[in-house]
Amino acid sequence: MSEVKVSICVVSDPNKLHQIEGMWNTLINGYCKNPFLLSGFIKQFMEFNHSMGWTQFVLVISVDNNIVGLSPLKMKRKFGVRFVKFLPNAWFSPDFISNDQYREICLAYTLDFLFKTLRCQFVDVVLPFDSPNLQIIKQKCKTNKIHFYTKQEMGHRILPVRCTWTEFETFKGRNFRERFKRTKRKLDRLGTWRITRTENGKKEFDIIKKILDIENMSWKEEWRVRTRKKDTDLLMILAGSQHMVEIEPCFKWEVWFLELNNQALAYTLNIQYKEVSYCVKTSYDKRYKRLYPGIYIINAAIREIFNERQIRKIDFLTDLPFMETWTSLCSPRVRIVMSRSSVLTSIAKVVLSSNPFKGILTILSKRTPLIADFISL
Repeated sequence: MSEVKVSICVVSDPNKLHQIEGMWNTLINGYCKNPFLLSGFIKQFMEFNHSMGWTQFVLVISVDNNIVGLSPLKMKRKFGVRFVKFLPNAWFSPDFISNDQYREICLAYTLDFLFKTLRCQFVDVVLPFDSPNLQIIKQKCKTNKIHFYTKQEMGHRILPVRCTWTEFETFKGRNFRERFKRTKRKLDRLGTWRITRTENGKKEFDIIKKILDIENMSWKEEWRVRTRKKDTDLLMILAGSQHMVEIEPCFKWEVWFLELNNQALAYTLNIQYKEVSYCVKTSYDKRYKRLYPGIYIINAAIREIFNERQIRKIDFLTDLPFMETWTSLCSPRVRIVMSRSSVLTSIAKVVLSSNPFKGILTILSKRTPLIADFISL
């Protein structure tokens, strides 16, 4: 490769992302294809992490004034230890983004900036297991005497869409079909019910209000009240989706509702980007738990996706047990912890590989912010 002029800059103000938004999303479209790394979502992640005490920033790497690499990151310093993570949570499958031609250059500049310019003690990131960056990072670490430790993390269920819905039901067997027929009969006995579908937030206020009303009646609301936490992921997804649908032709978000006697019982929210549909959020009114309305509405959404034949796979983003209703295929993720210190890397290995020890640290984390930041994904 001929000599190129490489520059790196830091964007820490989410309000300035619009200045590079076009080039940003073009890079995602060409070399990443993860909708949650599009500019509208990164802006939401930056604003949220800033409110939680993180220093949020995006490393922008350019070659001859053209953006070829992006790294959405956050940093925190506690008790003299400075560490870095991805801005998005692990279940969004974040990664280092780069043009294939300049991938090694981008990763070399990124690691150099993090360890030499920022003087980070820890870089702790979770990547897709098939990320083209993983092996390059390991190689760069060995070359630059950076110690690292890798560990498999929670994966995400994948459902390939390769046949018609009728064929899929036949493959799943009689018990699968009977399960949903039972719920249908129960709904019939309770009154008039229907499933509705909305794309791209049409009648936007009503849609978001219906989603939040269901969330307020869900079992998760009790947890949120008890822990004094909000479902910030949901709010960020909704805000990011509203922005991206206006500027990205390949992006679409859809909501399916299960309604009984004109009352919404359950919803499932999907994001469609190119040929993949992401099952992002679902919830249901806990008073109707015995109907399994959450599973029923997800199944209805999957049925429509199969019948339309425009999607090649459905990504559930996480690996919760109920998702095996539709698929046993799971794509893992890999956590890589990097440090200049062999001692710190060894400590990370012990913490992350020992479940009993991690349990003790989880208790301690309630009083020690540093531990909480370290053991969390």
